[in-house]
Amino acid sequence: MSRERIPARHRPGPYAWLGPVALCLGIASWVLLVPGVVCAVGAVVCGAASVTTRGDHRLDITALLGIALGAAHVLVSIMLLLWTMR
Repeated sequence: MSRERIPARHRPGPYAWLGPVALCLGIASWVLLVPGVVCAVGAVVCGAASVTTRGDHRLDITALLGIALGAAHVLVSIMLLLWTMR
C-alpha cells in the first residue's frame, strides 16, 4: 500500500493507543474541573506524540481532536484566569 493509504487504526504496538488516549484526555479535561488543565496538557502531549510517530500511516483523527480539545481547554483556562485577575 502507498504511504497515504494505511489507516491509523492499523498501527502496530503501543503507539496505536496514543490517538484514542489523547481524545479521552481531551474529553475528560472538559468534564473534570479541578484536574482539567492537567488532562488537557496530557491530551496535547499524547496527540503530538501520535502525530509525530505516525510513520507510514495516515494522520490519526482522534489524536487531532484530542489536541484541539486540550488546546482549547488550556486557552479557555488562561483566558478565565486573566479575566479574574482584572
